Amino acid sequence: MNQLLYIAVKKSQINFYKDFNLFFRTPNNEYQLYKPAGRTLSEIRINEGRHPPLFIHQNDRISALKSLQKSFHLQLEKNIAGGNIAEVKSILCALVGEAMSEPRSGTLQILPETMDMLVLQYSKQPDVIKRLASISSKDYTTIIHSVNVMALMIGFCFYNHYSLADTNYFGLTALLHDVGKIQIPGEILTARRKLTYSEFRIMKAHTLIGREIILESEGIDDSVAVGAIEHHEKLDGSGYPGGITDISYIGKLLGIIDCYEALTTEDRPYRRAKQPLDTLGLIKEDIQSGKLDEKMFKQFCYSMVEK
Repeated sequence: MNQLLYIAVKKSQINFYKDFNLFFRTPNNEYQLYKPAGRTLSEIRINEGRHPPLFIHQNDRISALKSLQKSFHLQLEKNIAGGNIAEVKSILCALVGEAMSEPRSGTLQILPETMDMLVLQYSKQPDVIKRLASISSKDYTTIIHSVNVMALMIGFCFYNHYSLADTNYFGLTALLHDVGKIQIPGEILTARRKLTYSEFRIMKAHTLIGREIILESEGIDDSVAVGAIEHHEKLDGSGYPGGITDISYIGKLLGIIDCYEALTTEDRPYRRAKQPLDTLGLIKEDIQSGKLDEKMFKQFCYSMVEK
């Protein structure tokens, strides 16, 4: 059997796959049925790990992910209502991580529905969603960064009284702005040092890859790709990948929010995470040098302090 047709199931999510066939891999790298669809695995066996690593078939991937999404949405709504911010972020990162794990297989198509739910919940419990970006994590990843940028973006949109439709679009664009990093080598993404010139050239390609992935994804509007390709462009033409100066509104806004989140959250040996006020000072320098939009920067600052 073709190993590429089977996808590993995380142990913590096995219970969500009741309605799907689950397979195990034999010593000869053959895949055989372990649990037929409709049958529930014993809780005891799951908790004690008394089963081999399990897999689903690629053909069931989207249906299984939608089933997982439904369960995660119920958990999200419950924890948002209860104000459990840490759990909200944990569940959301798990769901987004699943969706972005294989974006070229169509998994991104579940995210617009999740964004709809989050924006609706923000209108009911704004403090919970707004504070997602303040929950720190030992293991800073692209997924955590993307969720943080999305939370900051939604807060910006509500502060400026954007329509729900526009807020959904801006939030989804923020969530997917770095999706291209899934194809950047891990040793570059997680390097605990400054990147070399050649490594940085590879890193910069995530903007082009991200646009391509989004344009290929069913259920994602093509306009979302603008954020992926433009969030590192600068008004003075010093950005990448195109060095353009005619940057879209969402591209300019993402450039500010992306920079702020990365500087205040990500710790590296050669650059420690900075305090918000220090970060805003650095961004102000980029505004004075003509790289970033001053009006947007002020609106973003106001959106973060609004109660």
